[in-house]
Amino acid sequence: MIPVQPQPEPPDFDACVRQPGREELASLEGELRPHWRRCATQLWDAYRGVCAYSCIHIPRGTGGVSVDHMLPKSKRRELAYEWRNYRLACVRMNARKNDLEDVLDPFEVRDGWFALELSTLEVIPGDGLPEELRQRVQATIDRLDLNDNEFVRARTAYYDDFRNQDVSFRFLQKRFPFLARELVRQGLFKPQE
Repeated sequence: MIPVQPQPEPPDFDACVRQPGREELASLEGELRPHWRRCATQLWDAYRGVCAYSCIHIPRGTGGVSVDHMLPKSKRRELAYEWRNYRLACVRMNARKNDLEDVLDPFEVRDGWFALELSTLEVIPGDGLPEELRQRVQATIDRLDLNDNEFVRARTAYYDDFRNQDVSFRFLQKRFPFLARELVRQGLFKPQE
């Protein structure tokens, strides 16, 4: 994971999502209607298509985009229709996070909390973290299963393409910004100034 900067809500968000959602909250006790899906494309645009948890670009047209509620709607209904509670997530990450609250918020993550072991392309806690934070980072890695075979293979494919000069560093920054940051941090690539 890398730090994610909160983006402003779209101009029509209040009319399209929040207001219908408030009506929903006022009238129902049961399951909430997914008005948040109306802003999924805008969420994708605002965060340049990069999953807040896996840090991999989610291609349009794959059905892989989802709106994650950082604070679960099952526990915080009043935030179900609030832009500030949404994180762009691929379907796999959203399903793994589910309504659990032990995953670090990408809006609160700082540079260096997560690192990549480039020999295996596994996500690991960054060096020098206080023990409590290191445990929370590791718990997030474990909860989201960031080192499952599919994610490691995806990282490997991007890294191999970059090393073989099949893709540029700029492309890597757009499609897998975590890997790009780690290459710079670990001194394996120096961006042009």
